Amino acid sequence: MRVFVTGGTGLIGSAIVENLIRHQHDVVALARSRASHEMLVRLGATPIRGDITAPTAWVNGLPDVDAVIHTACDFSDQMPRIDANLLDHLIPALHRMPGPVRFLYTGGVWSYPQTQPGQVGDETLPFASLPEFDWMIAGLNRILGDEKLHGIIIHPGCVYATGRNGHTGLFERAITSAQSIKMITIVGGDHIDQPMVHTDDLADLYGRALTNAKPGSSYIGVAINGVSNATIAKLIARHFHIENCQFETISPQTAMARYGDWADGLGHHQHLSSAKAMRELGWDPKHLDIEQDIKACAAALMDQS
Repeated sequence: MRVFVTGGTGLIGSAIVENLIRHQHDVVALARSRASHEMLVRLGATPIRGDITAPTAWVNGLPDVDAVIHTACDFSDQMPRIDANLLDHLIPALHRMPGPVRFLYTGGVWSYPQTQPGQVGDETLPFASLPEFDWMIAGLNRILGDEKLHGIIIHPGCVYATGRNGHTGLFERAITSAQSIKMITIVGGDHIDQPMVHTDDLADLYGRALTNAKPGSSYIGVAINGVSNATIAKLIARHFHIENCQFETISPQTAMARYGDWADGLGHHQHLSSAKAMRELGWDPKHLDIEQDIKACAAALMDQS
């Protein structure tokens, strides 16, 4: 397939591009800078100079594609407008393609409610999105409701990486703080568990959904449950060899004031199942030991320094 990827140099998108290239797909991806252009070329993709904030500059020059994977996102308060405007211009361009286009849209587990002790949620849970992420619900409903597109939704867990292409994802804030001031901030206390997934496993899920998912399907992408924010912080301090590291616990409200409203999600306790993706797509995540991945991340970043 020829696949157009947004966010192709980001945490999720770069792993997806690598996975698609490895499976012999033809990948075109947005590059908003010279560095992004060079990275995409190195990964084996064809860059298109452009930015999701200004789709009119590139959307009419988009080559014919069989599929779109939309992963570009940030946590700014402008994202609802940016995503809606992107879809305003991208969807009509896809309607003009010679054949039906599969559109893989990225949601997120923070669109689902917190789970209670002993509860494991799945795709049947009704949405109860954090307000900062309501725009995702609007976007995915738009994709699924478009009869001319073959819409598929992926809801990633909290995504982390182990240093390839400079990405660490979920770990980044804690690593930076530990190395700079010997302190890691824990949001919500010891009882907050966040469902997690390594970006390589997530890329495999996207690749499987691209070729095998039925239009209209939605999948949660979570590989690890039951690991608390506090445990993550202590593992990072240990494996990055931060002596005398201090741990600060703050409420989600304080996190929102400090980092932005999106940080409410850092105190969102969830256990979520990906049994549907495993059953229907044969998804078999390999990264199931968070301590080994944090250890690998520390080794990779130290090798790069």
